[in-house]
Amino acid sequence: MHLYFIPNPSTNIDTAVATVNTLIQGIESSFQNAIRQTPWSLSYRAFRDTVPTGADGTSTPYEHSYQHLLHLSSLALNRTYIYAQPAAQPGAVTSIPLKQQDGYASLFRYQFTALWAPKHTLSVKDGTSYSGGLCTIQIGELRTIREGPQSGTILSPGIVVCITTPIGAVDTDDSQDSGYTSTENRTAMDGDDQEIDFEYAQTLVRECWRKIRDGRDLGRSEVREVMMTPVASAKKGQERDAAVPYIYIG
Repeated sequence: MHLYFIPNPSTNIDTAVATVNTLIQGIESSFQNAIRQTPWSLSYRAFRDTVPTGADGTSTPYEHSYQHLLHLSSLALNRTYIYAQPAAQPGAVTSIPLKQQDGYASLFRYQFTALWAPKHTLSVKDGTSYSGGLCTIQIGELRTIREGPQSGTILSPGIVVCITTPIGAVDTDDSQDSGYTSTENRTAMDGDDQEIDFEYAQTLVRECWRKIRDGRDLGRSEVREVMMTPVASAKKGQERDAAVPYIYIG
């Protein structure tokens, strides 16, 4: 997984929407055979435990525990994942039906206020999705709800773009969509004992992103990159059906 974040300094939603439209133009001009898919959505909420009475006066910094709620429609249409992150202990992941997500969050927000406080609320509503060649591209403006005295104000810190490509993809010169085709990467994947070439998939996605943003004005904000990929030593027999998702947040 590739994460890119380009801050939207104004946090203005109209500015973020304009950037989305700019990138959509880049997708449609660079990948003319790309097919528009079903809209996608994302919802993320984080809660942090409150500092117990008397802990403020201690010399040892208090270690917080967290609860994370994530729904990503392209991952699981009707499920919300919960990651419980206790302080200094291993975390645990579970899931609940999507229809229970709001009730679960309300329980922490209104009934357990002495124990938990809302930290972050992020979402993408009706994001745009394309498929073309080897790449599936999802894009949408990221929105956040301000907490505290001005709670309820909706801002947009930036744009999120997710590009996914299959492992073992090969770039050829005869593809109609900028040279991407679904031919298997024989060099990297022949034989069950050979390692999969994840770096090639990364290169393919970066080239896709370069074509999308080439000549597009995304402002002066610096792109920050975080890479998360499957284990590089995975074998063909274990990972041949895997895909590498890359997320650009701008």
